[in-house]
Amino acid sequence: MLRRSLLAAPLLGLAAPRAADWSALDATLAGTVEHPGTAGYHYARALNDPRFDAVRPPAVVRCGAPADAYHAVAFARRHGLRVVARSGGHSYVGASTSASALVVDTRRLDAVSYDPASGTAVIGGGARLLDVYEKLGVAGRSIPSGSCGTVGIGGITLGGGIGLASSAYGLTSDVVVAANIVTGDGRYRTVDARREPELFWSLRGGGGGRAGIVTAWRLRTFGVPATVGRFVLTYDWRDAAAVAAGWLRVLARTPERTWSTCQFSSDARGRLGVRVSGFTLGADADLAALTAAIGRDPRTATVTRKAYLPVVRERAGAESGRDVELVGSDVFAAPLPAAAVARVLAVVQRRAAARRPGVAKLKPLTGAVSRIAPGATAFPWRRCHTLMQWLVQPGSGDAATVRDGYAFVDAGHAAVAPWSSGRYVNYVEPGTAALPLYHGQHLAALRRIRAAADPAGTFRTPYAV
Repeated sequence: MLRRSLLAAPLLGLAAPRAADWSALDATLAGTVEHPGTAGYHYARALNDPRFDAVRPPAVVRCGAPADAYHAVAFARRHGLRVVARSGGHSYVGASTSASALVVDTRRLDAVSYDPASGTAVIGGGARLLDVYEKLGVAGRSIPSGSCGTVGIGGITLGGGIGLASSAYGLTSDVVVAANIVTGDGRYRTVDARREPELFWSLRGGGGGRAGIVTAWRLRTFGVPATVGRFVLTYDWRDAAAVAAGWLRVLARTPERTWSTCQFSSDARGRLGVRVSGFTLGADADLAALTAAIGRDPRTATVTRKAYLPVVRERAGAESGRDVELVGSDVFAAPLPAAAVARVLAVVQRRAAARRPGVAKLKPLTGAVSRIAPGATAFPWRRCHTLMQWLVQPGSGDAATVRDGYAFVDAGHAAVAPWSSGRYVNYVEPGTAALPLYHGQHLAALRRIRAAADPAGTFRTPYAV
């Protein structure tokens, strides 16, 4: 029996649900209600990052059908409970769990279907990216999105979605045609460019967990080539500044079929690394042109060409384990000048001197991402050049290690502050003071739309706009 002491705290004037209320909710669901003591509770509450293993939600609704999300929100509204939505459970700040709110987990809503007539796919709100790639790949189709196989389609799409096909086809949010969503006011809606266009706009790059639970997406797909190339080029640290300058200089001229990142890293042994890596949907000549344009011979070069799905599986499998990850970001409107690159390299070098892991990774926002009008979706960084991801994978989630990791992120922010235009909401960091930096000119509109869709603040998290 669910003890009253474990129930989520209700809003003033509304009665907390009793055990019989929870049982009644469970009876209406295709899925289940999990709470401390049930067999599925441990799995239901776990996120990808073990840092949040100690968080024990009072209850988790594991949706077995889209209607379960509707019933869960209606239940929460009757009893004055807060709600937290979960797709893949990859939030870097643990935003998809709570010690006091009802968690609505969509990971079982993972169906993927493809319609050849329209070239679109309908994807359940909790489908994992690797499963999406696999199921669409059978039809020779794909969507532009990330590379971590266990990331949920919901979170990455709501915040944007940068990945190997971004330069050619845009962000994941750019190919959204429609969405089904249960909003905080208790309504189940289908939104698109004609039906509730403002809410539809906000779901494409405005961030997740703010106004409701997306139970399904309809997205445009693209046809995958017979083979794709994957490449990793490594360079000596003495060439780091020249590699960065070359990569930044040629980015706008690189064929959009090719997507790459440029990263500088330190590991726990104090070793420094420089790497340019990525994918091409085009020919190997595109890779040769990129390598030549960088202007430095790589120390090592690994180039493989395979069918699309094996390449995606290899990349997705490399990033699919449970791990502590501390992340931050900066967005740059123009190529970083030499002075900014020097500051980035100095931050990484100090990290190496302390024998601490840390990565500064540049990702492009050029190509198809930049061609969409700045106000067309809620993603605020159109016409920008690059995104910097600051990343620490320390192997431990204790408080001191986490503070040390975020100190590296903060040092990165300070180093590039004169050139930074904002931050990427899918790389949100702890604390709410910086929230305006993630939404730029769209912040006021997002707040207005969220207030209309969730007037009582049912989806009230620390990271809501």
